[in-house]
Amino acid sequence: MPLLTARPSSITYRADAPCPADEHLLVTLLTTWVLATGRTPPDVRPEEMTPEELIDFWADDRA
Repeated sequence: MPLLTARPSSITYRADAPCPADEHLLVTLLTTWVLATGRTPPDVRPEEMTPEELIDFWADDRA
């Protein structure tokens, strides 16, 4: 019997639905960067950050 060939009928898949694995990866990357740099991320959800906030948070000033 092949595994993972059929989707459970109780789950609806949409192309624009958030992927839980992506959300876990985002939390891991943010946490790692906060611990490595001592920076505090802005008080907004990552998808709501402005380009300037993203650059300020992720820019590596040690390079």
